[in-house]
Amino acid sequence: MDLLHELESMVITQQDNIEPKYDDIKRWQSLFGYTYSDASQRIQDHRSNSARVQVSDLHWEIVHAEKEDQGYDKESYEYSCSLPRAQRPHGAEKSTKTKKKKPSIYLLKLEGPFSTSENVKIAHSASSMLRSRFTGTDDNGAPASFCKVDGATSKMILDHLSDVESTFQPTFIGYSRAEKALSTTSMHPTLGSEATLPHHRLSFESDLESDQRLLPTQDQYPVWYFFYGTLSDPSVLKNLIGIGEPVYSAAKVRGGRLGTWGGKYKALVDAPAYETGCIEGHAFLITNKDQEDALQCYETDSYEVVRCMIELEGQKDEKIRGLTFRFIGDTDP
Repeated sequence: MDLLHELESMVITQQDNIEPKYDDIKRWQSLFGYTYSDASQRIQDHRSNSARVQVSDLHWEIVHAEKEDQGYDKESYEYSCSLPRAQRPHGAEKSTKTKKKKPSIYLLKLEGPFSTSENVKIAHSASSMLRSRFTGTDDNGAPASFCKVDGATSKMILDHLSDVESTFQPTFIGYSRAEKALSTTSMHPTLGSEATLPHHRLSFESDLESDQRLLPTQDQYPVWYFFYGTLSDPSVLKNLIGIGEPVYSAAKVRGGRLGTWGGKYKALVDAPAYETGCIEGHAFLITNKDQEDALQCYETDSYEVVRCMIELEGQKDEKIRGLTFRFIGDTDP
């Protein structure tokens, strides 16, 4: 009889834990737009689902401040993670909407009143974005010189020409390439890792020259790259960097999630901490800066170069520190 009584008590306790409180129901109504009865039922279904998404204590510790500001507690946040992206409340997407946007960069053809980059700097107090002269060819194949300007400088030039009623038409060419800015004092940027979190910071006592998390370095060649999209196509890569038949190694990386943008382009972004899956693709050894420059221009400024750990398949436990291209915009729903 004592055992039976104990089992009955356990059932009653479990039912009490599943039954939602008023504050929980109102929270779910506010977050997900459910009616009172729908919210109550969904909470009960969520609590009784043993296969539900569960967020680790470490993950919740990292995100709780932001999520609590949006109205979540841990339980409602776990539930939101199980929803398809298109059904998640706007608050859950807040962090993805603040991704950085690259400033517009152009090549200005040096001609007419702007025949040198110094003319542009002196005459219009141009920003420090101006670079020294670049040489190339114009649309007719004739030799030409250019300098880099940012969006603010290009607007300043056009405004000036309008003010003086000039008929001169400057030539601006969009300049778009994936940024590569690998820190020498932290692991930033690294796929799936936020360098500012305590467990990712380098200690003051660490030897920066020997810390493997700082590899690859900015100008390290040769360097391994992980490809997951069109760069895995041999015909694309060999035409892009001017080599013979490329030799790939089957590989995978962790810490990322593969989506799309623009309805068709593959986009590798950071995965949430609770996702432990891998992205499969190919590794390729880039031997010099010219090859890397071609890759950066091909990927455009919609991406950035980040560090990653590449796991080579078919070679037991072989991991190499390399680079890949991470998308910096908003992926498709």
